[in-house]
Amino acid sequence: MEQRLDVFSKYLTVWVGVAMFLGAILGNILPGLSNSLGNWQIANVSIPVAIVLLFMMYPIMLKIEFKEIVNVKKNSRPLLVTLVVNWAIKPFTMAFISWLFMRIFFNPIIPDGLANEYVAGMVLLGLAPCTAMVLVWTYLAKGNINYALVQVAINDLIIPFFSHQWVNF
Repeated sequence: MEQRLDVFSKYLTVWVGVAMFLGAILGNILPGLSNSLGNWQIANVSIPVAIVLLFMMYPIMLKIEFKEIVNVKKNSRPLLVTLVVNWAIKPFTMAFISWLFMRIFFNPIIPDGLANEYVAGMVLLGLAPCTAMVLVWTYLAKGNINYALVQVAINDLIIPFFSHQWVNF
């Protein structure tokens, strides 16, 4: 019997859009709230963001079977594909997209120094997919959550060593 998605999971895109819309409205009504929440940090980690990520990832992490993680080595091809895509394709794709938007489309309205920072940020975003969302979408797609955890962990371990190379590219 096929498992059906609950209402929240089925309409996740709608809920994200509604949350963004309500966040924009709330930010305009209470402009100081954003600064107050932004200042609530420990070691440059936003506590409100960490709490929300915990609530989002906790149910999925309960489904991880750590004894299954060792089985990843039996089929390493998807891991290799992930590493090639993340480190040999996505940096160039993001470099092109960021160049196109920052240097062509938005060139008249963004100062050069700021455009360089946006380009660096876009390349880093391309290299570092949101760990929480990778796990959430893998779960919703009924993928192998154990394998996704290994892929995300390996990519997250590589990021500090190689990401500066692409930003300086």
